[in-house]
Order: sequence, then C-alpha cells, then structure tokens
Amino acid sequence: MYYDHLDTVLGKIYLLADNQGLRQLTVGSGGFCPDSSWEHNPEFMQEFTSQLQEYLQGQRKTFTLPLAPQGTPFQQQVWQTITEIPFGSRFSYQQIANKIQQPTAVQAIGMARNVNPIPIIIPCHRVQGDNNRQTSCRYGQDMILQLLALESGKLTLFQPSQRQPPK
Repeated sequence: MYYDHLDTVLGKIYLLADNQGLRQLTVGSGGFCPDSSWEHNPEFMQEFTSQLQEYLQGQRKTFTLPLAPQGTPFQQQVWQTITEIPFGSRFSYQQIANKIQQPTAVQAIGMARNVNPIPIIIPCHRVQGDNNRQTSCRYGQDMILQLLALESGKLTLFQPSQRQPPK
C-alpha cells in the first residue's frame, strides 16, 4: 500500500492505493492512521493526487482512476452507481435504489453512502434525500456544500501553492 496527501481548503486529504487502485480517501488527519507496512510514495500516487488537484481547482469533471474500495457486494453496487452521477448533478436515494433495481433499499443506500471509503471521487456529495433535501455524511454538511459549490463553478478548493513537498 502506498499513500500521499494534499493540503486543501477542505483540510489535509490522504490517499491510499495499491496496484489494484485507490482504496481510501480520508479528509483530515483524525481518520488516517498509516500502517507500518505502508509506504509514503508520492511518485506512485502522482496520478491520484494530480486528478484530485485538478478537480479541486475546477479543471476536472470526471476521474479516470482505478478504484478498489473494499465493501460488501451491495455497497460496491451502490458506490459504482454513485460514480455514474454526472458532475454537477444530484440523485436521490430513491433514484439510486431504482437504478440498481432495489426500490425498497433506500435506507441501505444511505448507509452505504455514509461508509463510502473514497468520498469526492465516489461523489457521495451528489446524493440527496427525498424532496431535494441535502443529507449529511461523515465529513459533514459544510464539505458537501463546498463540493457542490465547486461543481457549480462558484468555488475553488485547491491552490497550487498549497502542495507541500514530501517529508
């Protein structure tokens, strides 16, 4: 496993990947605890950090990264469906439930959304409750609103000068 981080307006973002793809994205240092077997490797992580920087600068609307989140088959199906929500669009839990042909799984979809190990890139901020009600996720309402503002062209969340050299 390899990791790197970016300093952003959202806070420090940690990325964890291996040869299969991106495994985890964590906002803030509180949720990221590197295992002693993991290697801080900015070179290996370059494509992951570059695409995330481009997105946070408002220069990228889709990610072309290999993703390898760990979860149940149901969670995997929900996360895959969330990655298909277009940039700047919003889907409800019910729309996702219908799309995966499980119309009564709305609550389970909300739970899968909240344990998404790769937020931003698996854009759970684009998922809302019924009646266009924005629901929170583990990173809070402020981050969701910032990401939605970024996608509407009203905000940039990364400045190139914020990139810190590896230590």
